[in-house]
Amino acid sequence: MKKVLLTMFMAVTTMVAMAQTTNYTDNLVVTIDGESTEPQETTIIVEQNNDGTFKLALNNFVLGGMIQVGNIVLDGITTTESNNIKSFQTSQDIYITAGEGNEEDWIGPGLGAIPVNLTGKMDAEKLYCTIDIDMSVMLGQVINVVFGDENAVTSISNIAVENAENVIYDITGRRVNEITEAGIYIVNGKKVLVK
Repeated sequence: MKKVLLTMFMAVTTMVAMAQTTNYTDNLVVTIDGESTEPQETTIIVEQNNDGTFKLALNNFVLGGMIQVGNIVLDGITTTESNNIKSFQTSQDIYITAGEGNEEDWIGPGLGAIPVNLTGKMDAEKLYCTIDIDMSVMLGQVINVVFGDENAVTSISNIAVENAENVIYDITGRRVNEITEAGIYIVNGKKVLVK
């Protein structure tokens, strides 16, 4: 009996370990009726499901720093991959759940099914996405959420540098002596975004 229970425990543990979860932390901007909030540092959790699809979770979403909406979760997201960048787009009706703390403080659970459109892309280090939350029936507006910087998601991965100092490459792979304009560069083996 102990062997059977141990085997089952190991199988469940292995399946849980196989699910890949990445926490992306970046700026989030909310726009309603053309008015945008200041960028706010936020974390979005992306988990790869066993079937290869993804689940994206924006937990404890607060609108305008005042209105506690709740947890926005989209599941079963399919991706296409090119040069180590996964792109995705989905439209789903979701039910927003209560965030952390007092459940009565969160308005999301009382809203019913909400149409949500999600588009974006991600690599191993960065996520960029737009989430359009259609509240036109209830509030007469669409809430647009933008997470991350689209230009920061690149197919450039870590590059090995052999004992060199101040080695700079541009996005096309050409070595340059100095950074003279905005863009993505590899400086001493690390991606650098120059604005």
